[in-house]
Amino acid sequence: MLKKNDERDECSFENNILNPMEVWLWKFRYISVLAVFFSAIASVALFIMGSMEIIAPITKIFLNAIGLTGDGQHLDTEEILKTFIGAIDLYLIGVFFLIFSFGLYEIIISKIDVARGKCGTIEHQLLQITSLDELKSKIIKVIIIVLMVAFFKNVISMHVIEMVDALLLALAILALCIGSYFLTKEH
Repeated sequence: MLKKNDERDECSFENNILNPMEVWLWKFRYISVLAVFFSAIASVALFIMGSMEIIAPITKIFLNAIGLTGDGQHLDTEEILKTFIGAIDLYLIGVFFLIFSFGLYEIIISKIDVARGKCGTIEHQLLQITSLDELKSKIIKVIIIVLMVAFFKNVISMHVIEMVDALLLALAILALCIGSYFLTKEH
């Protein structure tokens, strides 16, 4: 008889206290919508910034080509290339935020049904994120590519003074190639 009362008290505690608390705790996962929304907004802002980075030198190139620049200034190819590569960097960081936004939504909130076909299969590789480890893996790959692009941007303006500089540059490029190989290698 004492055992039945203990079981009833335990069930009553679970039904009256723990279950409603778990329901509310489960609903708190929707707070991550803020991170999803603002990451998507950051992605859009970075895509716009990258586009603006490309539009400015293109405008300058076309105006210079048709002779509408009155000051006759010479276009600095190195600066234009660095600007274009900087835009690529902004686009890649925008992709980073987009992947983070999609992945967080898929892991915490719900699967994105619009991106799936009628059979429920994933139509796009970007959305194949089922765990935090997969999200981390995709994000790390984008970060490494961003670092490679930033390295390339800095190499453009690098002037080799000594033979050691050329050797270190060659070693850095070799390290990037090896890292890229392991990044794309199927496990």
